[in-house]
Amino acid sequence: MGQIISVDFSLPNNNQKCTYEKKLIRIRDEIEDYLNNTALSEKDDLAIALAAGRYASMKLAQLTGEKSTKKFINECIKTSLKHNIMT
Repeated sequence: MGQIISVDFSLPNNNQKCTYEKKLIRIRDEIEDYLNNTALSEKDDLAIALAAGRYASMKLAQLTGEKSTKKFINECIKTSLKHNIMT
């Protein structure tokens, strides 16, 4: 997965933006590792993906609204498809 989807969080200066981007990358990587490990131990990729997707879509809709959430999820799908084609 390795790419960041561009999201405008309107941080006041570039240094804060850079620091926050690093935080997002770290959190993303840690959660993806956890989800991958759980999927392996449960032997059920679909169940893990459904649970993570449900949580993410519901929480994002609350935080950023439906339109922004759909745009973000569509960008994630495009990134995933691009990644699968390249590997």
